[in-house]
Amino acid sequence: MTRTDDPELALHLHLETLIALHGARRVMLAALAALVRPRMRPPLAEQFAELDDHMRRDIGLPPRGHSPPMPHWSHFGW
Repeated sequence: MTRTDDPELALHLHLETLIALHGARRVMLAALAALVRPRMRPPLAEQFAELDDHMRRDIGLPPRGHSPPMPHWSHFGW
């Protein structure tokens, strides 16, 4: 029985399985294609959602909304 709880060993076993199923040339070409392929960027709406209200106002977007109310105990300086 083979131990697969070691991540490097598990990766090696998965790579050997892929090569056995598809061939070394196909696996190598797929890995190279994955390296060359451009990374997916998050959509603009998600990028704008992270901006604070001052930055949103500067670029012409409406504010996200009111901030949540402060808890009553925060007035005591804790």
